[in-house]
Amino acid sequence: MPKIDHAAPCRRFLQPGEVLREAREYDVYPDLPLVPAHLRAPRQQSPRGKGLLGKLSDILDKASQPSAGAVAGRSSDSRLLDNRLLDNRGTRVVGTVAEELNEAQENIEDALDDAANRALFGRTMEGDWTSMAGRFHVQVTNAGGSPRHQALTDRRLFVLTDRATGWRQREPELEVAVQIQLSNIAELRPRPRMTFPRGRFDLVFVDGSWIALCCSFQEDMQAMVTAFHGR
Repeated sequence: MPKIDHAAPCRRFLQPGEVLREAREYDVYPDLPLVPAHLRAPRQQSPRGKGLLGKLSDILDKASQPSAGAVAGRSSDSRLLDNRLLDNRGTRVVGTVAEELNEAQENIEDALDDAANRALFGRTMEGDWTSMAGRFHVQVTNAGGSPRHQALTDRRLFVLTDRATGWRQREPELEVAVQIQLSNIAELRPRPRMTFPRGRFDLVFVDGSWIALCCSFQEDMQAMVTAFHGR
């Protein structure tokens, strides 16, 4: 299988006089924290009702609405019965207990999942959402598309995302998702001994925060780290 050329796409985004030192595939490291909803950029959607998806959405909306006959045919007695059942103190107590048990079970399952992920992937980010690592993660997330390439130059580290996503094959539509000046990077710290995957390295910022990045293979990760420390 021929090796993918990541340098050529990245060279298109170089600034005048900027030197490309290394370019490799960008893989999103597993188990990164989810960006909070209030920090996410709104996604652009096509106007409602246009195209096949819009028509399907309208059909589903109509199908989910109760018919007038069904509403009119419901007797007042059944409504009274429903209200009495809901207002019954014993029913409310049983319902509350059931909700608390379900919530406790979900919390236990979430804790077990978190523990398993930590054992498999380790910690993936240090710093809050106002830190350099947090802002880096937010920018990559809000850029949309699929992150494809990461490049290290004599000035900065940047990530390119491909906005030509979907089931239809298209020419790549690359944009800079995020860029960090080298002066803001303290270290690229290799983490090849993590259980999975072996191409992990941590992008450590001068404010002490860091985020896990990833290459497809360990040798790609080592090339990025070597290019940074040999600059």
